[in-house]
Amino acid sequence: MEFASLLVKGGPVVYILLGLSVYVLSIVIYKLHILFKVNFFSSDVTHNSVKMWLNNNKEEAYTDISKDTHPQKEVVSFTMYHLLKNNINQDKERYLREEVSRLSQERLEYYDSNLDTLKVIAMVAPLLGLLGTVFGMIDAFQQMEMAGNNINPSTLSGGIWEALLTTAVGLSVAIPTVLFESYFRATNEKLKINIEHSVTKLLTAHMN
Repeated sequence: MEFASLLVKGGPVVYILLGLSVYVLSIVIYKLHILFKVNFFSSDVTHNSVKMWLNNNKEEAYTDISKDTHPQKEVVSFTMYHLLKNNINQDKERYLREEVSRLSQERLEYYDSNLDTLKVIAMVAPLLGLLGTVFGMIDAFQQMEMAGNNINPSTLSGGIWEALLTTAVGLSVAIPTVLFESYFRATNEKLKINIEHSVTKLLTAHMN
């Protein structure tokens, strides 16, 4: 089926769904651009620096990690800086943990931005598709009523499949949206865990 024909037969609901799909695509492209810009998908970004720190090469570890803009490195380098520059006692350590937690949460919220929008669109798109189908079915049955005893089966079946188009379009928008939203949330959760592990190693290094 041609794209123009799909728009005509699907009606206004299809236009709305296509608009939502464009909006979803713009969010995905923007988020991927931001994530690639800070090397977000690199693995073990703090492993070497934390290892150097634990081996008592603290200045070298801080110099190595402070060169990058990766969010995990930002939080870990912040922790290293304060551990290097301050004589950390119990009260200062509690304050540092709070500051690290605040910075970590700030970064996570930044990379979580727009994910709730994707979640809402993923829920709304199938409902819009179903609404369009209901309207289409109502129209098809109205045609049946007006036709009386002269019902043409091909006309009825054509009306039904045209009505089902909106459901198909709605699902086509919702499924990739759910996948992208879940993927971004999973990467952010992994970032949170990695930050917690790295910071905990730094703050407990003196216990070893």
